[in-house]
Amino acid sequence: METTTPKIQPLRGSERMVILDFLRGLAIFGILVVNMNWYNAPLFAQMGDMIPWQDAPNKLALLFIKIFFESKFYPLFSVLFGLGFYYFMQKATEDTGPVMFRYRMRLLYLLLFGILHVVFFWHGDILIIYALFGFVMTWFYKKSNKTLIVWIVLFFALPSLMIVAMVALLQFAMQIPEAAEGIAQGFAGQERYAREFIARAYEVYTTGSFMEIMRVRLTDYLHALNGIIFAFPNVMSLFLIGLLMGRKQVFRSLPHALGVLRRLFFWCLPLAIVFNGMYVYASITGSFIQPDWNMAAMVVGGLIGGPAQMFVYMYLAAWLYHKGVFGRLAGAVESVGRMAFTNYLAHTIIVTTIFYSYGLGLYGQVNYWQGLLLAVPIYVLQLMWSPYWLKRFRFGPFEWLWRTATYGKRQPFRRD
Repeated sequence: METTTPKIQPLRGSERMVILDFLRGLAIFGILVVNMNWYNAPLFAQMGDMIPWQDAPNKLALLFIKIFFESKFYPLFSVLFGLGFYYFMQKATEDTGPVMFRYRMRLLYLLLFGILHVVFFWHGDILIIYALFGFVMTWFYKKSNKTLIVWIVLFFALPSLMIVAMVALLQFAMQIPEAAEGIAQGFAGQERYAREFIARAYEVYTTGSFMEIMRVRLTDYLHALNGIIFAFPNVMSLFLIGLLMGRKQVFRSLPHALGVLRRLFFWCLPLAIVFNGMYVYASITGSFIQPDWNMAAMVVGGLIGGPAQMFVYMYLAAWLYHKGVFGRLAGAVESVGRMAFTNYLAHTIIVTTIFYSYGLGLYGQVNYWQGLLLAVPIYVLQLMWSPYWLKRFRFGPFEWLWRTATYGKRQPFRRD
């Protein structure tokens, strides 16, 4: 008997949960606020607390960003990414092979977008991480819920255990005079290199050619890869939480989602207060350059407090959405979320044009509170543009390109 391969198609718009688009739209704003500082300075400058703005308004702006934004919105996006994987796989019937192949093709093209993003625009790209870690996530699709929970706990705990062990070993080594001198010289050399690179980066980004900027950007990206040992288990735990939430049908209706999220809210609120407080205090009194107990407090506080506060935000946002507090604004935020890929890349295009030499050349000149204010009109512009675009087109431009590449066939673009 002749068999045919099932035709895999994207989900129709009516099959989307608008609350997920709304949450994704909020995440886009939170990510923009955090990334604004990273667009404006090299990696070492942010991690080593080598930013020149130490006046009261900038300290308050930085404190505000750390308390309410840093480490809170990329976890939300990561959970939604894992949830999206679950919904994508629901296109399969008995044979998941063709759908899994199509999803991996989707990840492959996401990886390509991420590489282009890094090479031509910005070192702070997250698309490469999502694509590569997404391939690992696919290995867990057929695991039982109990196995998923075990791996979530392991991935969640691993970075904290690693940083504590690393700092403990380093502190032990520092007690040995022969080793202490070499370690101190190594850290001093690392700090000299960081300061030299920062000075070079500021000069190139403000006055250099496009090729010079590209070389500095790629070097900065290689610096960022040093943190992948902590990023991998953290992001994987969030992906798997999203996958588990999909299996548990948390978002089968908004009232049901509110019931689940309410329980998470009461569990996560005390964790958010304690560990986010630890993260904020440690991050404003130390740096990520030298591994010490202050750095361990930053890592542990951020890895636990950030996701905990994210679930607090998720419940509050869903509850306010359910109560109709956002009014007509909710629809605009949903549109931003439906075009999250395009809007994320638009952040880079807009802000790098403002900061880099081939644009306005304001790199390193927009301080914390100015960057915070700049994020607002950019997001407002997206709140206005996204609904306007989606009235005329089915997808954002980059979403359409991504879908077309994924399915190997030109997708409908304009609305009838």
